[in-house]
Amino acid sequence: TGKENEDLKEWRELQTRWNQFGCFIPLYRAHGQWPLREVFNIAPEDHPAYQSIVWYHQLRYRLMPYLYSMAGWVHLNDYTMMRALVMDYGSDRQVLNCPVSEYQARSRSVYFPSQQGWYDFYTGQYIQGGQRKEVDAPYERIPVFVPEGSILPFGPAMEWSDEKPAELI
Repeated sequence: TGKENEDLKEWRELQTRWNQFGCFIPLYRAHGQWPLREVFNIAPEDHPAYQSIVWYHQLRYRLMPYLYSMAGWVHLNDYTMMRALVMDYGSDRQVLNCPVSEYQARSRSVYFPSQQGWYDFYTGQYIQGGQRKEVDAPYERIPVFVPEGSILPFGPAMEWSDEKPAELI
């Protein structure tokens, strides 16, 4: 009937949150045969789920220089592609991951490890380490924070990984 009932709302939000988190992990893909997982099958273009998923797909392609650099470190230096914070902040026992995993959650408690400061990925706002904060987690975005002193290379906006030359980083 075209109406968004409660089950469809919850399924769309789940798909949105998975895609938001997937942007930042090595393998970013949705599996399953039914219901279909293409963004246009998840929600119409004017829906927040559709808009958020497309935004994170586009961000992932802009992050290709970073992702390729990490893959190089894995291959050349026996590094880890996914690295839990506890691996670098082991003495700070309050470290938590912060993807949004609860239906209709619009904020998230995040502990910022005390060894350094952190920057909000979206706003650039500096956050002093060693504190817990309740951070915004609107439907369209998950909380993402970058450690102070990090270099995060971005490339140009693209629709596929080799659409544009790599020298435009």
